[in-house]
Amino acid sequence: MIGTNYTEILPELENQQIFDQLRDVLHTGKPYEAKNARVDIVVDGVLKPHYFNYNFTPIFGTQGEVYGVMNTAAEVTELNVARQQTIEIEKKLRLAIESSQLGTFEIDINKDIIAGSKRFKNFFKLEKREFTLITLVNFIHEDDRALWLDASKGVSDSGDFNCELRMIINNKLHWMRFSGTLSESDNKENTVVGIVQDITEQKKNAQELMQLVEQRTLELKRSNDDLKQFGHVISHDLKEPVRKVLLFSNILKDDIGNEQAPKISQYAEKINKSAARLTEMIDSILNYSSAGSLDLDEVVDLNYIIDSIKEDLEIKILEKHAVIVHSEFPVIRGSKILFHQLFYNLIANSLKFSRENIDSCIKIDHWIAAGSLKIRVADNGIGIAAENSEKIFNVFERLHSKDAYEGTGLGLALCKKIIERHGGKMMNIESESTGAVFEITLPAAILQ
Repeated sequence: MIGTNYTEILPELENQQIFDQLRDVLHTGKPYEAKNARVDIVVDGVLKPHYFNYNFTPIFGTQGEVYGVMNTAAEVTELNVARQQTIEIEKKLRLAIESSQLGTFEIDINKDIIAGSKRFKNFFKLEKREFTLITLVNFIHEDDRALWLDASKGVSDSGDFNCELRMIINNKLHWMRFSGTLSESDNKENTVVGIVQDITEQKKNAQELMQLVEQRTLELKRSNDDLKQFGHVISHDLKEPVRKVLLFSNILKDDIGNEQAPKISQYAEKINKSAARLTEMIDSILNYSSAGSLDLDEVVDLNYIIDSIKEDLEIKILEKHAVIVHSEFPVIRGSKILFHQLFYNLIANSLKFSRENIDSCIKIDHWIAAGSLKIRVADNGIGIAAENSEKIFNVFERLHSKDAYEGTGLGLALCKKIIERHGGKMMNIESESTGAVFEITLPAAILQ
């Protein structure tokens, strides 16, 4: 490079005023210094920005004339890039703090002086940026000053400063949250830096929500108490007419006798059985209203339940010329009233949605598989379209008009809830071409 012109070595500097600075030093004899100056240099054929600290120092001859210029430079590109990134991060941080409506502060522990941002000053309606710590403490509600002292002690223990305080500002109560930490900067020793936020609205909303929850809880408790009382009264009120039905059906049966009028005696026997089942159901309702929850650990004979339902639905079964067959079920543990409701709904549904001019056939069987009790209820009715296999379990979901089929749309939703209450699953597994098929899976623990 010796003997080569500076402009030939780095021609890209010509339009960056650097050569003009050099020529000015050569002509005037005055040195020139630049700090963190951007210099664009070609590297691998690409013009890239760099940063330098450089000097142009005149070289004088024996007669005091300037005959040369010495150039010294130190590259500080990485340092400047880091500084620019820091500036960008600080901008984003300030933006985040402003958008979050936070104030920033610094507490000089040695001098007991606190300095705050503009928003910090506005929180406390103060004019000066710096003020004594006692000025701030005087804003704190007297019952919360101990919290401030505890937070101050926490700085020496953990280096963190955190507390939520009530503060009286212009005779109004505000909730303020302070969060800070001990600075690690060398020039800010024993200084706590942090943020403060006015959380008055948050506290107000939380208190209103808590009051609303308490109010709703009381209303729910009152409603449950009313429901229990209602169930208790209704159960007792229903028992009296059932007792009379039983009493007079027994009198009728005894007066007539089996030999004189066997049909009437048979009907009286059916009335007795139905009244006995009704009494059992009333007792279950009474127990539920008294205890507050159903007993899921009763001994349940599913065979007895299905046979009872067949008797309850005897008229409908005769109308549909229906045949109901079921396998011999094992005794299980659960709620009698819920399993009665389950099979009543499923059998009643099968009878309701039977095909015209075809005798209804309902099959209920079970098996043990993979440690679970599987139950299948199948019929030869109109079936359920594949796209409705999930919809049928929705509350108040009706697939047919009220004119075509009566009902509320609650039956299958209730069935699924009953199975889930016993830790099981229920699903529809067949298409409408073969009638409806429901498969129930219950945990092995339900087996006695």
